[in-house]
Amino acid sequence: MSKRPPEFVKIAKQPLPIDRNCNRQRSRRKKDLASAPPVALLPLDPSALSLLVSCACASLYYAIFLNTSPCTASRTVSHINGSTNESITNEQILKMAIPIARTLIAKGYSGKHVMMILRNDEYMAAVYYGLIFSGAIPILIDPNSTNYEFTHFNTLVGPRVIFCEQKKVEDIKEILEKSNINKPEIVVADCNAIHEFTKSVNSNIDDFRITHVNLDLPVLMLPTSGSTGLPKAAVLSNGGLIAQLPTLWTHHTRFPKPTDIAMLVSTAQWMTHTILMIACPVYQITLLMTPTPTIDCLLYMIRRHKPTWALLGPTFANTLATAASSDDLASLETVLTTGAKPGPDIMKSLKRKLPKNVNLCNGYGTTETHGFITIPANDTPFESNGNILNIFEFKLCNESGEEVGKNEQGQLYLRSELCILKGYYKNVEAYEECVSSDGWWKTGDIFYQNNDGLMFFVERQKFWFKYLNYHISPEELESVIGSVPGVKECVVVETDKGPAAGVVKQPNYHVSENDINNIVNSTLSEYKRLRGGIAFVTSLPRTHSGKLHRADCRNFINKMLGCQE
Repeated sequence: MSKRPPEFVKIAKQPLPIDRNCNRQRSRRKKDLASAPPVALLPLDPSALSLLVSCACASLYYAIFLNTSPCTASRTVSHINGSTNESITNEQILKMAIPIARTLIAKGYSGKHVMMILRNDEYMAAVYYGLIFSGAIPILIDPNSTNYEFTHFNTLVGPRVIFCEQKKVEDIKEILEKSNINKPEIVVADCNAIHEFTKSVNSNIDDFRITHVNLDLPVLMLPTSGSTGLPKAAVLSNGGLIAQLPTLWTHHTRFPKPTDIAMLVSTAQWMTHTILMIACPVYQITLLMTPTPTIDCLLYMIRRHKPTWALLGPTFANTLATAASSDDLASLETVLTTGAKPGPDIMKSLKRKLPKNVNLCNGYGTTETHGFITIPANDTPFESNGNILNIFEFKLCNESGEEVGKNEQGQLYLRSELCILKGYYKNVEAYEECVSSDGWWKTGDIFYQNNDGLMFFVERQKFWFKYLNYHISPEELESVIGSVPGVKECVVVETDKGPAAGVVKQPNYHVSENDINNIVNSTLSEYKRLRGGIAFVTSLPRTHSGKLHRADCRNFINKMLGCQE
């Protein structure tokens, strides 16, 4: 029998008219917040749920502006730029974001696709919120993406506008000139260019309204890798983001402001970035971020601004455990790791550097679920991911789709009214492959559940894997390697050193490691390089149906290269 946490919350799927009245409404909202339960934890009572829906469905304008009165909006800090040490207030963000929204609406871009390729600073924040306020649907791209990757998503999504940094403009123009693909308007996201883009619209923030938001409507798209080829564009909805709002603060005891300063390390293509960008304004939490997330810059930012909450990938968690001192980390109250499964040594090393009472835990989530699926409590063992959040129904199934019992390994299946993505843009086949015949979302991840209900991650069943907390799509790499003259077939597998390739050469062709590395390094991002090595083989293991047997391939190539799995 599937497990459904108690008092599962159902939200009516209907358009929500957003109205903004006078100070009396603000006062009533603050009174409602003050009387809400002391823990930001689902299930929510109807009044608290209605409050969150009204705040979040009006997206962030409602939350940023109405959580502060006009007399304090200019003093309430929304973001801190850790590189410049500048504090950006709610009012400053809105004075940039709302004209961007008005301009996009005036140009007819509501409901149309827009691309954002920006690092973490106040201009990224203004563009991000402006896009959501306008009803445009942004695809959020890694600011370090290569020309190859940009071309793929520009062709797939067809954005009307691209917001980028000045240093990206010439590369983008060159790509667009050389091809017959979509040729969008390019807007540089700095003060002067944004002013030029928005000069024809009203700059008054007081009379701006978001008229209707539907829970089922797409709100943005995020790149996500998979086993079916090139990276896909996951379509996320307003309703999914709303349902995830309280999850970050599940085990906090302060409400409505669970923590003071949350550190944002991930860039815009990550689901964790959107979770924090959406949730922090609603909960009145200041976001600390930097456009240059090197370890030196991050340590400087931590020492100066003293964040109380951080969400880290395992790579940075490991680096921080090595480079930071206990004094550096003394301000942190909660550290949530996510992404690839961190080793127990990393967690123990970080724990030694953190304050005694800090909540250090390893959560689990996916882009396809709009965020987190589990967040462990403070007393949960490092090895566990905690309990499944009660916005999901779940079960564990064997390869035949039959449900398994406690302490038995199985693939995690999920079902949710709101939290499962709407689909992959222009890739119905990839979406349908992940949905069971009776409507369950198949995560591709193997878990077991102990007698106390705690979940333990075992391994990924999907072909893709993570390296340096980035998704690696084997078939994307295989497509590039396969373009080298003389390569008959190839497979890319995970090793302890990073991606590795097994290559079968065509007869009478000379293909070297340099030939393969050169095209991979010049085509794809740095984290996709074949750091695990290249093995030239005469054949690759296959299934009875003739497909590559990827598990056997992984074992075979790791053995050939002398790597650990």
